[in-house]
Amino acid sequence: MMESIPVIVLSDDEDIVEDDSLNDSSVLIVENVKTEAKITQNIVQVDEDLVITHSQTGTVLPHARYDFKQRMMWQDHYKIMPSTVTSCEFWTVPGMCHCNAHKRSIYWKHLRDKSLLGFLHELDFNFDPVDLDSDLRRAENLLQKFAASLGQKYATYLLGFPNPYSKKNCKCSCHCENESSLPSQNLTCKGCHEHHLKLLQYDYSAVDQHIKSFFHVSKMENPKTRIVMLLGAIKLFMSHTAPGNTHAINALAESVSNLLWRFMTKALTLLVEYSFSNSFTNELESFFQRCNLHYSNLPLSLSVLPWDDPLLSGVMKGQNITGEKFIRGRKFQILHEHLIVIQARVYKLQKENKYRELARYLRIVKGVNSPTLQRVRDMVPFCLLKVGDYHGAVNTLLSPMQGQACPASRLTPPEFRAYLRILVSGHVPEIKPDYNPANGQMLKPDNFRSNTWISVEGSSLLKMMEVLKFALRVLDCNTTVFADSESWIYLISLVGCTFVTPTGLVIGSSYAEPDVAYQTRSRVVACEILKELTMSSRINIPKSFETCYIEQSRILLTVQALVLRIFHSKFTPIIDAILSFRLNSWALHWFYTSLIARQDILPYVLCGLLEELAAKRFQSLPKWGESENSLIGSFLSLFFLENGINLDINTYPINYLISMWNELSCPWQKSLRLHLEDKVDKLTPNYRNFLQIIQKR
Repeated sequence: MMESIPVIVLSDDEDIVEDDSLNDSSVLIVENVKTEAKITQNIVQVDEDLVITHSQTGTVLPHARYDFKQRMMWQDHYKIMPSTVTSCEFWTVPGMCHCNAHKRSIYWKHLRDKSLLGFLHELDFNFDPVDLDSDLRRAENLLQKFAASLGQKYATYLLGFPNPYSKKNCKCSCHCENESSLPSQNLTCKGCHEHHLKLLQYDYSAVDQHIKSFFHVSKMENPKTRIVMLLGAIKLFMSHTAPGNTHAINALAESVSNLLWRFMTKALTLLVEYSFSNSFTNELESFFQRCNLHYSNLPLSLSVLPWDDPLLSGVMKGQNITGEKFIRGRKFQILHEHLIVIQARVYKLQKENKYRELARYLRIVKGVNSPTLQRVRDMVPFCLLKVGDYHGAVNTLLSPMQGQACPASRLTPPEFRAYLRILVSGHVPEIKPDYNPANGQMLKPDNFRSNTWISVEGSSLLKMMEVLKFALRVLDCNTTVFADSESWIYLISLVGCTFVTPTGLVIGSSYAEPDVAYQTRSRVVACEILKELTMSSRINIPKSFETCYIEQSRILLTVQALVLRIFHSKFTPIIDAILSFRLNSWALHWFYTSLIARQDILPYVLCGLLEELAAKRFQSLPKWGESENSLIGSFLSLFFLENGINLDINTYPINYLISMWNELSCPWQKSLRLHLEDKVDKLTPNYRNFLQIIQKR
């Protein structure tokens, strides 16, 4: 039979009782007595206010109360101690209960939490044991295995490996005198060891690859497990250092920095995409702050506003247009988020097709200015187009945003043409946002290269003149689009079209030629409109300009803008610009007449056109029809028939045209000859000689 062990039970009674009652005693000496439980068959009605929550036999330590020296008979307490009370570091600390059954004991709670958290506690996670579930247990298990394997990889890295190219010839006399000695003779000295000292190299790539493989393993887990895995892995490799030379140190620092960015990007993305409990996210934030990551490109906090936050939700609903919220009338909160968080919200809202909310969010949210953030903000006009707000999209494209230049000034030529297609056709591309699998960062989708274009329901298209005004303003503020000839040609085809099919096919239309008086007036008005646009970035079109000839006025204004573009710099391929007038050939004559304003430009236009025509003979392109050849011949005849330039037929480019004359391979030459023969009376003697020469060929 086991010997009974006396146990001291401490009470919280502050009064000393002198009677023999044991109920109010401050100290009781008790013994463990095995008693059989008495089970009653009758149901006993107990007090309804009595609730038994937990019962446990305490492991009581033989210590006195922390204030026992202030009480009577403290020496008697000392006599029953099996060891000196001062050997316990907690015996004088108020509130330190030496019983593991006491739920408020800080000491015992710490021991219990450490035992429950396991390896997570070693990584400095302090989750509440109540929050422990299978997800955290899974993360603990995977992190523990990863820590063991990572430790082996890192230890191997620290050992290094010898550089085979670092060996030096030994200059010691003992080796110089014994060069003819047998290989078995190993004569060395202290200098030999110094000369043959191995120079080690360090390659962190194996460790880096092992960490990346753990990142890919985390993709298979659920969000809660994955985010703990990512942060725990950061704790494990963030302190890696490199021995050796500066090159090894810089290489490791770069690898660790890239890994930290990759892991932190995905961790913040998970916080945006999924809803976690407040206690869980608070512990993640506390853990992150304890890590003390000092990297300029990393966020300073893991704190992410939940989607139901009053400030964030107010912005997305359109109720808050400033992104600021006053708190108690004094302090105010600003919607300022890290770039990673902004990209994650963009990704989530796009997946949910919440483009109106996305546009409101990107308009207002603030962040550290960077080219990436600027590109993300430039998605606002496209988001408005997705919901059918064409006027809002055009105004946004042409208005400064967040202190930066208007988005229209940063459009690429393909984006410019896509915006024109959307505004005219009422169809938008269907896009699917994606992430870069290498670093978890959101990829900016190419909004306009989708093969699938869908109709926008409930939208009202802009008038064609409004589309033209928008296009001209973009061409005025965007030098890249202004220099792109394909954008000009596409604009010419749009202003003279009937409609654009969902597949992007432009269906052109033929319009009657305006009277000569209108054409003369319209040239003056068009020049004034474009001059005002250049000087003030505004465009005002008088009603009288488009009263009589609505469609023709758009074509003439576009042609005059094209003339200014040709005056600015060389325009190639000019053949495509000429062919865009195939349904309205009268505009081609108006185009040439406007070019006469700069007679010094006409020879360059003619030379460029002839060079393109000559190069076309050696290209495997579809052959032109009769209309195309006739149009080219008609335009070339204007250089000989209209008042403009008088070129010597013996100089370039006329002599070049004569040398390559072959009507069988170049049908446009036949068309040119027929036009000249039809109006031979208008030719100068010099050009009549040219006609006679080509007639003989």
